[in-house]
Amino acid sequence: MSSHSLLPPELWLEVFYWATLHPTRNAFSTTYRPFSNSQSIEEELILRMKRSLVLVCRDWHLLTKEFLYRDVRIGPAQKALKKALCIPEDGHDCDGYSKFVRRVVLPYQSTTTPTHCSNPLTSVEILKHCSQVEVLVRPRLFTSPGWQAPVDIPRFEFEADSLPLPSLKRLEWNYNVEAERTGGINSLTIVLRDSPNIEYLHLGGFGPRTQFSASHAIHLPKLNTVSVATLTAHIAYQLTYRWSLPSLSHLIIGALNLPSLSTVWEKYGEQLETVEFGKHLSFLQRDLVGPCVQSCPNLRELNYYIFFTLPPFFSEENSVVETIGLHAYPNEMLSDTTATWGLLDGHFDTLFRGAFPMLRNIHLYGDWSPFLTDSGLASRLYEGEFTVYTYP
Repeated sequence: MSSHSLLPPELWLEVFYWATLHPTRNAFSTTYRPFSNSQSIEEELILRMKRSLVLVCRDWHLLTKEFLYRDVRIGPAQKALKKALCIPEDGHDCDGYSKFVRRVVLPYQSTTTPTHCSNPLTSVEILKHCSQVEVLVRPRLFTSPGWQAPVDIPRFEFEADSLPLPSLKRLEWNYNVEAERTGGINSLTIVLRDSPNIEYLHLGGFGPRTQFSASHAIHLPKLNTVSVATLTAHIAYQLTYRWSLPSLSHLIIGALNLPSLSTVWEKYGEQLETVEFGKHLSFLQRDLVGPCVQSCPNLRELNYYIFFTLPPFFSEENSVVETIGLHAYPNEMLSDTTATWGLLDGHFDTLFRGAFPMLRNIHLYGDWSPFLTDSGLASRLYEGEFTVYTYP
């Protein structure tokens, strides 16, 4: 390391930052980014990288420990994690490593309540020490890396502990009906109540028959982005009649399980600046883009998966939309290339026939190479009065 030792610590920090960057680019973000909800399978690889870096030498340990503890998963070894996070390293730092924690993944297996216990849950105690945590993730049961499917289903029998989360800005919540009824850290409505500064909310795990309600109205004054994996009638009712979201401006709908979005547009249409439709066949069953644009007078950006979305119909021009993002993720349900090109032509006919006179940017996501080799399509894209950007 003799030659490398000449590098300033600031440069090493930059190298370590990029080497340990979370593979899901949206993991720490509290603002909307198009098509950024997919989870990465490389998370465990990054964790091993962090562990290796801190063991190289004392200098690297000092430089990289912040990155190691920035993203924490509360798994089976909770007591060891609590000791590492909460006990001062050298007797002078009263916060320990918990001051580095910004993101916590909290599996439901870590908050089970099979028996009554007067002592608080260890996982909740760990969270209490992480006073600067900004992101909390509740993954689906049995899907968190590092967990083996147990013989016995985790039991949620007694009340779970709760805690205030004033620093929390992003919440990714996969609903579990059995855990919800124990309250505390297992309850979506209680965690939302205890997180007044949340800005980004992702909701998953809700089936068509899932029911949940709060004993109090939910008011989230700073929430600007809501992402719903599957929007059901019950979730739509909660959002429109039980929740107050005065700052909501970005809405992501991963899939749709209700006949109409009219109630959502009536409640939030004038607030919304960005709408994203997900990669799901429900958006091919009927035109949802057209009613969305017509019902959201301040919409600036529209993003959707072009092969999973029915071409829209517009009865009049829209002079507000400036940016459209199109993802080319392939739809295996399309029977052949004729169907694929037919869907593609249907969308492009809408875009290039004056429906959006203020359109200035087209963002292409995914692999567009099979389609951009077509001279006709390429000329329509690159000879228009807008700028085309491509992203992997």
